[in-house]
Amino acid sequence: MAAREVDWNICRGLPTRTYRNLNNGLMSIQQKVKNSWIVVGHLDNLVLKSTTFHVSEASRQRVLKEGRKNVHAYGQGFLVGKALPKLPSVEPVFYCPFQQSYFSWQRTGERLDRADLLIIIDNQVYCPVEETQSQLALF
Repeated sequence: MAAREVDWNICRGLPTRTYRNLNNGLMSIQQKVKNSWIVVGHLDNLVLKSTTFHVSEASRQRVLKEGRKNVHAYGQGFLVGKALPKLPSVEPVFYCPFQQSYFSWQRTGERLDRADLLIIIDNQVYCPVEETQSQLALF
């Protein structure tokens, strides 16, 4: 499946959801059009600001029961772009429906519900280490 290119002139700054696409291995991005979330592109590098993490527990339970992954967990924020002019100190973020029901810091396992920034580099998910400092000053 070919990746869909993002129209940055239209999509930047809008509320956006992102999740790992199980078919093409990239991160799918969805934006709300009228009352529905539609896929507007696939990327391996992107940045969201003011991000919250969501897991549908009912869909996660279906994954556990069937042993087959489906889209049930995502980060939601505002699309900034493909990269930042200066990368803050970041740590990897982890989510696996077979191990836990929430997103966490990969290194510590501490639950992560929100982040100033969600940074995806080469299809790997990161957040700034110091969540208490606002990273929005980078924009």
